[in-house]
Amino acid sequence: MSENRRLTDARDEQLIAATLDGDISSFGTIVERYWNMAVALALSKIDDPVEAEDVAQESLIKAYSQLSSLRDPSRFAGWLSKIIAQQCTNVIRRKARERTVSSCEGDALEASASAPNTNPKLDNEQAHFVRRAVRHLPENFQKIVIMRFVGGFSTEQIARQLGKRHGTVRVWLHRAYNSLRKELAPLLEEAKES
Repeated sequence: MSENRRLTDARDEQLIAATLDGDISSFGTIVERYWNMAVALALSKIDDPVEAEDVAQESLIKAYSQLSSLRDPSRFAGWLSKIIAQQCTNVIRRKARERTVSSCEGDALEASASAPNTNPKLDNEQAHFVRRAVRHLPENFQKIVIMRFVGGFSTEQIARQLGKRHGTVRVWLHRAYNSLRKELAPLLEEAKES
């Protein structure tokens, strides 16, 4: 089995142990595995895609530097999501100190209008509409929706990563779906008419 295939198939715990033993390429595999989820989580808090990528990168660097403090390597994604949330909070606080409210609103509207669309089935306006709908969800719902649809985690994996019961995650996902269904109703009608 090739080295790349071995790393790709390895569980998070194995990759973390190898990283802590000095194999930096193992952490590279972790970065590849969680990059899209990290950017999506940051983008759910910060409406600037460039800033969201910076937050994702800074969060992964922080995770690497603090990897030895991770108590349960099987819950890496949940731990990383907490680091991302803290980094987003830091960015938001910094921006609040640097800008007035009026210029901040104008920048947010401009940034969200120009955010890249990663779904080929949606045009840019529709993708912005979906991101805004997810952003209106409560924070715990945002996290699980992103972990489910961007990270590709099952409900069991999300529960394990966040230290929640499987039933709780299923209920939260159901509530998030219902909320999104209502919020995205105009987009669904538009799709039916096309």
